[in-house]
Amino acid sequence: MSEQNEPRYQVLWPLSRRAVRETKAAARLPDLNGKVVAELWDVIFRGETIYPLVREYIKARFPEVRFVGYEEFGNFHGAREHEVSATIPDKLKAHKADAVIVGIGA
Repeated sequence: MSEQNEPRYQVLWPLSRRAVRETKAAARLPDLNGKVVAELWDVIFRGETIYPLVREYIKARFPEVRFVGYEEFGNFHGAREHEVSATIPDKLKAHKADAVIVGIGA
């Protein structure tokens, strides 16, 4: 088959226009001593193993940091995700969280 006999197809670009505006990340805290770090976990991948290791690592560098465990916030994935997610901002304020670790992924 020659190039002239090849079929021609109309195609669409597989990427859509951006639906969400890009925003800059918040500035890093220069020091976690005296700060409160909240943990959020979607109960999908080994958070019960990894979060204690992360806490230990951070505490070695910043001994005066305080953590609010993921248990305080609930599982924000699954059947109740909208209900649980809606409570997170108020819980972060109540615990006076300065920073958040969100999820532990594979």
